[in-house]
Amino acid sequence: MDFPCLLGIDSEYQDGNFILNRCVLNVNRRGSGYLCYNGRDMVKRLLLISLFPFLLMPADSGKKKKNLLLDAAMVSAVTCAYVLIIPDTRQRIFREASIRKVWENFKYPVWSAREGGKRDHNGFWINYVGHPLSYMALGLYLKERGYDNLETLAFTQTANVVWEYVIEGSLWLPSSKDLLSDLCGSLAAVYVMAPLSELGERKIAAGDRRWGNYLLYYLNPFKKINRLFFGPRKKSPVLCFSPKRSGVMIGMVWLK
Repeated sequence: MDFPCLLGIDSEYQDGNFILNRCVLNVNRRGSGYLCYNGRDMVKRLLLISLFPFLLMPADSGKKKKNLLLDAAMVSAVTCAYVLIIPDTRQRIFREASIRKVWENFKYPVWSAREGGKRDHNGFWINYVGHPLSYMALGLYLKERGYDNLETLAFTQTANVVWEYVIEGSLWLPSSKDLLSDLCGSLAAVYVMAPLSELGERKIAAGDRRWGNYLLYYLNPFKKINRLFFGPRKKSPVLCFSPKRSGVMIGMVWLK
């Protein structure tokens, strides 16, 4: 079990009183609290037995709340806003878009992408900076929403195909350059940026507050941005227990 924050109290039974002799505090990336009790003698074990019914309380998994329909709606809204804000794209979409072109793109997907890549003369900053960065941002957003690696890649590449073959594809051929750049941005988000950000978060939560760890943490800015849209994850108290070599640990976990 992965307990975000562990506050362990080790005590001895003497003269009818529990004497506190050691307190250990460990914090991990979720920043929640776990107050535990280590029972080693008969009195403590009887106390644990009396509390056993409470251990059957259902536990909140603490996972991030992903919502496919909501996230698809968010991405669609951003895409529509982009199309409508850029004057040239907006005018061409309403004047030149054709379902026939979309059908041709899917009828010959490989040829369309290869030919579109040859005709793609956009500059370096659009093809090799703007495209991968936008899909890197989408991947980081999805990772912070709770999607695993394969789900994130499936979502981003579906958006990639829809953009190239349907939205832009209603005007011109999809570009193989853009498809590959977008894929590279998604892979970088999933396998480089998100893991480094998680590493920084774990180190900060463990008390290592050097600036380098904050730099790693903010490699995924959606750790903060998502809270503006969806609010902070709720903390849920859960009574649980864990066996130890010398007895049993029982306590309350705050999951979020």
